[in-house]
Amino acid sequence: MKRFWPAFLILGLLGLGYLLVPKGGHSFFGTRLLNPKPVDFTLEGPKGPVRLADFRDKLVLIFFGFVHCPDVCPTTMISLKQVYENLSPEEQRRVQVIFISVDPERDTPEIADQYAKAFHPAFLGLTGSPEEVQEVARAFGVYYQKTAYRGPGEYLVDHTATTFVVQGGRLVLLLSPDKLNFAQNPGYLPKVVADLRALL
Repeated sequence: MKRFWPAFLILGLLGLGYLLVPKGGHSFFGTRLLNPKPVDFTLEGPKGPVRLADFRDKLVLIFFGFVHCPDVCPTTMISLKQVYENLSPEEQRRVQVIFISVDPERDTPEIADQYAKAFHPAFLGLTGSPEEVQEVARAFGVYYQKTAYRGPGEYLVDHTATTFVVQGGRLVLLLSPDKLNFAQNPGYLPKVVADLRALL
């Protein structure tokens, strides 16, 4: 029997170790960044300058797009509305959705904000000068370029369609367009909601 004591002891220590290890067992559906990148910016909102650091106590979901976008922008914003509305009122108070227009020539801060609020009143729309928008986009690794150009005011904008999740001033999670495609994959909605809850 004495020969089994070391095995029992090892098993006992393993069991104790399991109980003492903090439980953070959420398996993220989105792409969790192992080395969260510090991010900050200041852009124009409908009432003046808005800094990302103003929302340091919130989980911030950022999507870059443009108001005249015919497909991916409204689809993504509807998905973000669904995610937001699946959170409890207390959770919603700790989450901010921000739409950043990469088309400042047509989208004023007021227009960008009206667009965002058309999907949910709590959402916020921002933009800035072409140089400011370019700098913010570069910080997030966002690509955008005019396309289908027919003249001033008549064009589309190709752009990165990832949604960026910022926590405490750091970029911590990426949500690709396919993971926000709830129309084709309704089962993805609870997974994205679970990701946000794990970060809150």
